[in-house]
Amino acid sequence: MKNISNKLTVLLVAAALALVLVSIYRQVRPSSRQLITVETGRFMTMGTFARIQLRCRDEPAGRLVLAQAVNTLELLEKILSTYRDDSEITLVNRQAARHPVKISDELYQLLLAAQEYSRLTDGAFDITVTPLIDLWRQAEKDARLPDEGEIEQARAKVGYQKVILSSAPEKTVSFSAEHVQLNLDAIAKGYIVDRVLAALRQPGISAGLVDIGGEIAGFGQDQPGRDWLVGIQDPFSRENDNPLSEVPRWKIRLTNCAIATSGNYRRFYTIAGERFSHIIDPRTGRPVDLLPSVTIIAPDTTAADALATAASVIGPEKALALIESLKDIEALLVAGSRENPKIYRTSGFSSFEAAP
Repeated sequence: MKNISNKLTVLLVAAALALVLVSIYRQVRPSSRQLITVETGRFMTMGTFARIQLRCRDEPAGRLVLAQAVNTLELLEKILSTYRDDSEITLVNRQAARHPVKISDELYQLLLAAQEYSRLTDGAFDITVTPLIDLWRQAEKDARLPDEGEIEQARAKVGYQKVILSSAPEKTVSFSAEHVQLNLDAIAKGYIVDRVLAALRQPGISAGLVDIGGEIAGFGQDQPGRDWLVGIQDPFSRENDNPLSEVPRWKIRLTNCAIATSGNYRRFYTIAGERFSHIIDPRTGRPVDLLPSVTIIAPDTTAADALATAASVIGPEKALALIESLKDIEALLVAGSRENPKIYRTSGFSSFEAAP
C-alpha cells in the first residue's frame, strides 16, 4: 500500500466532492408506501469515499444484495486500484513494457473502453498520462515550473497508441515503449460504479444508488414519487474554501442514468505561488484551466467519467460540439471566473434539472 502521507492527502482531496447527494435520509419506521433504506454508510475505496444504498421492502433480502454489491466492488478494487501494490493494474505497469501480460476480462474490457474514448476525443482522454502527472507533482515539490525540455521528455512517454491489447489466444496487454504507465483514475471509478449498480439490480430491490468519489449512478427512485437528487457545486462559490462544503448550486434528478463532474477548483498544483489545474492535456503536457467545472449525464458512469475529463481538456466550444454529437449524453459546463462566470448547457440538460 502507499505510505500514510499519501493516504492522508487523498483523504483531504476526496473530502469535498464536486457532486453531492442532497437528499437527507432519516431512520424512521416506513409507512405502507415508504421503502426501507439499506446502505453501507461512507467508506474508503479506490483512494476516495464511496457509498452504496438501496431501497427495498424486505430488509434481510436487501442486506444480502448489498453484501454482494460490496463484494463486487472489493474484487474490482483488487484489479483496478493504483492505490494497491498488489492490484492487477500495478502488476501490468511493472511488466507490460517487457512482455505481454495476461489480464482479466474486467481489465481488458476497461482498457478497450479507454481506447475508444481516446480515439473519440483525439487523445484529450488518455490513460497513459502518468509521466506528465508525475512531472507536475514534482514541480510543485520543487517550487519551480518544468522547462520545455522536461515537458517534452515526459510527453514522449505518453500516448494511448502505445498500449497494445490482444484477445487471442488469451487476453493480454503490452506497451510498445518503455516508461509507459497506465493511470485509470479518470475512468475506473465510473466503471466500478456501473458494475456495482448492476449487482444491485435483483428481484425485490426497488432502487439503488452507487457513489464512488462523486461518480454516481442510480436506478428507480429514492422513495415512490421522489427521484434521487444529486447536487452540483458552484466552482466559484466562496463555500469551496471549506473542504467539507457540500452546498449545491444546481440539483439534478437522477433516475436510471449516471452523472460525473470534473473540476479544478478543489484539486490543483501550487507552484511559486500560482495555481495550476490538476488536469493535464496529454497532447501538450500542460495543465488546462479552460473549464473549472464539467458535469456529464450519461446512460452509464464509465462514459460520464471519461467524457468529463475529456471535456475539461478541450474547452467549452469543442466540448459542447462533442457532447451534442453523442446520443443520450448531456453536459453542464462552467467557464469564466467568479467575477464573470459563463454557463453552458447542452440542449437536453435542463430536462434533468430539479427546482432549486
